[in-house]
Amino acid sequence: MAALSAFAQFSFVHISDMHVSNIPTSNSDTNAQYFQCAVKEFTALDPKPAFVIVTGDISDVGNQQPYGMYPTITQHLFPPTITNPAVGAYFIDSSKTIPIYFTPGNHEYWTGFDSIHIPISNDTLFYYPKYIAPDMDYVINTDIAIIVFLRSGHDSPYGYPPNPAIIMGTGLSNSQCSWLRNILSSNGNKRKIIVMHHPPVNAAGTNSDGTPFTAATLDTATNSLQNNRTNFLNICDSNHVDVVLAGHEHQNVVANRKGDTISENWPNGPRYVQTAAAFNRSYRIITVDSNFVTVSRPMRSCNSTGVIEVKNSFKFFIFPNPASDRLTIECVPKSDVEILHIEGQIFKRLNAKDIHTTVDISNLLSGIYIIKVQNEEEIAVKKFIKQ
Repeated sequence: MAALSAFAQFSFVHISDMHVSNIPTSNSDTNAQYFQCAVKEFTALDPKPAFVIVTGDISDVGNQQPYGMYPTITQHLFPPTITNPAVGAYFIDSSKTIPIYFTPGNHEYWTGFDSIHIPISNDTLFYYPKYIAPDMDYVINTDIAIIVFLRSGHDSPYGYPPNPAIIMGTGLSNSQCSWLRNILSSNGNKRKIIVMHHPPVNAAGTNSDGTPFTAATLDTATNSLQNNRTNFLNICDSNHVDVVLAGHEHQNVVANRKGDTISENWPNGPRYVQTAAAFNRSYRIITVDSNFVTVSRPMRSCNSTGVIEVKNSFKFFIFPNPASDRLTIECVPKSDVEILHIEGQIFKRLNAKDIHTTVDISNLLSGIYIIKVQNEEEIAVKKFIKQ
């Protein structure tokens, strides 16, 4: 249990699903770039956040041998003065005034994919506690609030054969539930916040850009906790938990226990809050005082165009967007081009010998993709929608 200095009122940033990939330089890692940009924005917030919380899927495939994805995170995402920090001793600023805390998601258990792209998952963590945070549930304790960090488990197949669109977490053990109940009941006079990767209650919300979320949401338990879900909800009710923060779905939504969509600051019981993916630049600011926990509307870091320019001379354009069969890419200067899925898998590489390049995308599945262009000195990225 970590105790922080007393706060009469404080705020913190919630992000989820960083999905940093295992590429040796941060300039080649789109998701790392977005995170680097975001933390600069977080350090400039006024008031300054007390800390940042990440609810899982920190890396892309966290248990991949030999070291998982974590050396990339420790060496390239944080300020140079704190390269390779000790486990549990991360900060987003060089002066070490804003700590960042993690809880594992299902990607932290992944070792790779099978032939039909269903993830191969361990049932234990190895590299995560070695490089990122202790492999245990823990609590941040202040004078007015407690923030409880819970592991919600590795992948649990949904259906036979497994449906790759529905990725349940194994959920909570009985001992986790007992521990949680004791922690909450012993802090009855404080505001109570729980952070975990899988959403205990699901509902259809919006994507990072505000468009409707259209992924499969069969019921309130879709992509949620397989074990002890109802028990967890009962614990939240009986101990007057204010907010449960989660990710996993890559969407923004707030729901009550029944799965009804509610406002961020609904006053009538626990709020189950999802924040869309950090690799899509989403975050929320959570403000805590002795009377209430205020949840901000979804926010987006960095610029609104989805373009990162290492140098101002680097520009490129893609059209049409959305596209169905062919996509035109204009690069200034000429550059190498990669087309990637939103989570980082590379589908096509080509060399833009001409400034004006047309690409056949008819064989790509519908969804959101990333175009990354780079030459020897510069890199930039944009998103497009394949219809």
